[in-house]
Amino acid sequence: MRRAILVPPALLALLVFPQLASAARLPCQPCAGVRIESGDTQPSAGQPVTAAAALPGQPATVAGPLENLPNLLRAARLQPGSPLFVAWEVVLAPGSPAAPAAAAAAAAARAIAGAGATPWLSLEFRTPAPLPANSARLQEELQAAAAVAAAAPESAYFQVVWRPEGGTGQSFDAADYAFLLKRAAVAIAGARPQARVATDALPANPEALGAFYAQEVSAYLEVVALRPAEQPELAAAIQSLQKLDPGRPLALDSLPYPADPGGTLAEAARRTAQGVDLTLFRSAEVDAARLSPLALLAREFAGDLSYDPSGAPGGAAEAWTFVRGKDLALRVIAVSPAAPGDVAPGDLVLRFADPSLRRPTRFPFSAGRAAPPAGRLVEGGLEIRLPNPGPVEVLGLERATAAERRGVAERVNVASQHEMEVEEILKRLQAFEDGQSRRLDNYQALNTTHLRFQPSAGAEGIEATLEGPFFWSPESGADWAWETLYINGVRWRNKTLPEIPLIQPEKAAALPLEIHFTKEYRYRLRGTDRVDGRDAWVVDFSPAVPASAGLKLYQGSVWIDRQVDARLRTRAVQVGLQGEVISNEETLIYTPVDAGGNPAPWSRESFVLPLRLLAQQTLSILNQATVVDRETVLTSVRINGPDFAAQKKKIEDSEVTMVRDTDKGLRYLVKDKAGERVVKEKFATSKLFAAGGLFYDHALSYPLPLAGANYFSLDYKKTGKQLNLFFAGVLLTGAMAEPHFMGSDFDLGGEIFGIAFPFTDNLFRNGKEAHPEEVKTLPASVAVAFGHPIGNFVKLGFEYTLLHASYSRSKNTERDFVLPADNFLHAFELELRFARSGYRLTATGSYNHRSKWDFWGLPGNHDFDPKQQSFVRYDFSAGKNWYLPHFQKFGAELDYLSGSNLDRFSKYQFGFFGGARVHGYRSNSVRATEAYAGHFTYGFEIGELFRLDGVFDAALATDKESGFRNRRLVGAGLVGTTMGPWQTIVNLDLGVPVAGPDHGFTLYLVFLKLFK
Repeated sequence: MRRAILVPPALLALLVFPQLASAARLPCQPCAGVRIESGDTQPSAGQPVTAAAALPGQPATVAGPLENLPNLLRAARLQPGSPLFVAWEVVLAPGSPAAPAAAAAAAAARAIAGAGATPWLSLEFRTPAPLPANSARLQEELQAAAAVAAAAPESAYFQVVWRPEGGTGQSFDAADYAFLLKRAAVAIAGARPQARVATDALPANPEALGAFYAQEVSAYLEVVALRPAEQPELAAAIQSLQKLDPGRPLALDSLPYPADPGGTLAEAARRTAQGVDLTLFRSAEVDAARLSPLALLAREFAGDLSYDPSGAPGGAAEAWTFVRGKDLALRVIAVSPAAPGDVAPGDLVLRFADPSLRRPTRFPFSAGRAAPPAGRLVEGGLEIRLPNPGPVEVLGLERATAAERRGVAERVNVASQHEMEVEEILKRLQAFEDGQSRRLDNYQALNTTHLRFQPSAGAEGIEATLEGPFFWSPESGADWAWETLYINGVRWRNKTLPEIPLIQPEKAAALPLEIHFTKEYRYRLRGTDRVDGRDAWVVDFSPAVPASAGLKLYQGSVWIDRQVDARLRTRAVQVGLQGEVISNEETLIYTPVDAGGNPAPWSRESFVLPLRLLAQQTLSILNQATVVDRETVLTSVRINGPDFAAQKKKIEDSEVTMVRDTDKGLRYLVKDKAGERVVKEKFATSKLFAAGGLFYDHALSYPLPLAGANYFSLDYKKTGKQLNLFFAGVLLTGAMAEPHFMGSDFDLGGEIFGIAFPFTDNLFRNGKEAHPEEVKTLPASVAVAFGHPIGNFVKLGFEYTLLHASYSRSKNTERDFVLPADNFLHAFELELRFARSGYRLTATGSYNHRSKWDFWGLPGNHDFDPKQQSFVRYDFSAGKNWYLPHFQKFGAELDYLSGSNLDRFSKYQFGFFGGARVHGYRSNSVRATEAYAGHFTYGFEIGELFRLDGVFDAALATDKESGFRNRRLVGAGLVGTTMGPWQTIVNLDLGVPVAGPDHGFTLYLVFLKLFK
């Protein structure tokens, strides 16, 4: 027959519900300690503290009321790290880490720990409310708290106490205190990663506790403390906490010390039965008699004990039984019944309903000898007799079944496993960064920033690169010096750099992953990942407030190292943007370095800094979604350099261009009348260029000279409108746009185009040029467009264009050729654009209708169809650029073009102004009703003097009238940039056909001179 195994209900609960056992339990049950009453409870700055005492691990001389406590503790024969808690208040004196108060508090804690007890430091913050408005004072006290934590022993607990100056006694502000607790917990853990943090003694009020936990504080604390209260209020508060934070250790703080020292044992056990894990007894003085029962509790009730409400013995006025997990042994605290009248108390007889109990032991805690207990087995259990009992007795009993011990131990080990919560991961990250910030006074580096502007079509682009020193300090933030400018790899030769319009979104109202007074973000643990060989947690964040609130916030993800708790990577998209910036996505890549800026291992001793930034901004410029890719790299890093201030002052005194990272984005730092650098709130929003050059296309009778000016403004006459006007005598283009129409997310604008010289419109029939059908065409157009972003990477645009086309004969036109009727073309175009991570996808469709469309062409022309008065065109494109070291770049784009009811004057063309340009092909020449096209570029710079891009275009064109069926059209080009005399920028675009029916070449040469 199998023997029944009796398992106490308390231990059974631990086995069945392992999530309860996995909480950060205190190392005893019941736990108790003494709180030295407020007053001169710590060494003051005027009391003696040896120099050695201020250093971790060194012997300390502790002065004040705590001076004799270490001797008493040593006399109690405590094991190192015993759970006898000694609590006292530490007033945080703002100042440097070597402040006397911080050193004295840490010295006292080390002395207490050295004597075997557990220090409980109540760090007293006195920053007045509201805390966010007094951040400077709070930061000083946080610095002092971090200094205390760094020098305190490993066993110490840190209680965050708030006694605000000008406060109203017992009033409790849940939001303010929760904010303080988070900030303090992060500062303490940053100085000592494994530090244990406890709350202030909170009111025993379920509503107040609910408001406190609503601030998401659970991950920032290890122990919750409550104020003493009447039993109903205390029971309701404990029940509320068990629901709000199951398994969290609970302390009852500052319970009056009982008149009889033994009463501390009964009171601690009684509170444990109510759900309290630690009871701190308040006392103005501590002697051997007061300390003895607490020392006994620390010796005999340490370890994995659990309260067993069903195991209490009969015969006592009150009794509490605690089961030890490793061997099921018992520890019992019993209160003797009061004797009637003046009758002397007799023996105390306790009866246990468990026949497996053996070898009772009596643990005295007061002076004198206590007779050992006598035990005997009775029916159904064990009877113990205690001669001359005191008011409170402490017993130990053992069990003999080894199998039970092994089974229980194995199960308890399994129950110790638990999963990481997102709040705990964030707290660890915040603690790491807080600890680093207290070691990081400043750093400097060499900054290289690439700004890559991608036009709406084609694989080409413009790259501006800025280089110079970078300085960061907590006081001024990030300052950038731009000493050198490269345009497409060509160095700007003037000493003074042009003032580039700094189009940037305002900074977010609150950054994610930081501690804020209000809840701006939601966090979700997505899972794990591996980044550059490091195991990482992946945490997603998103705004917790509705978009209607109008706050500029972020949404994205952060990769956090699972071993070091540092950031590996952060990717975020800003939401709630306004103005020219449609979207802003940033990816920060972090790297560990040592103090000299050299690569370092991933550890808490290294400095983990964001040394690389990859960003993409989509700007609404003149109704076009212009993509700007930004890459910033910091090299030659120096941490806490002794000459930081001197190096920065040297740069500030020079004439170099400087900018500062402010709440409104980058702003120029300019010299005032006294020669000091100050933030320039406004920047130049307009530019005027002189333009000259020539344009040649075989469709023109002769090269077209260009001489004029280009004016561009981002804030025309301070109206918020954008304007671009280019006039070069024979050519006029202009555009105006309002990027935030009537305060909405819509942009609205218009464009004009006109040219004084007509183009020759050629025609191919059966693969050969039909000169008798040449036509001269002179276009002019106006357009109205509006657009709206969809999410962060997509923009939907609509444009209405009114194009006037007039036709005339060339010298080759056949006499019988009937010209098309001059007409107005109404075009309605819808465009959808996507851009992210350098990839671009575009889909465009348009419906077009001519005001008049009569017969044209030679007699019997079968190409004319009156139904072609209206036609539809649509195209799709996909592209990406790859940027390589030393200003090399490779770009690719693929297009598909098609439509319906297309004729000679509405088909796709491949010239300079065509829908799918092939370099070298002239305008209004080769046409197609359907085409597949590819555009490829490779560019490099030569000695910082020239920029050359080789261009290769290819298309497969289909057009029945021209006799093309997937006809290969191939062109090659050379695009170059250099700096000319008088600081002019010279751009060249030369193209020649390589394969296909066309011949000749195209040339576009322009000189730009910036005037202002």
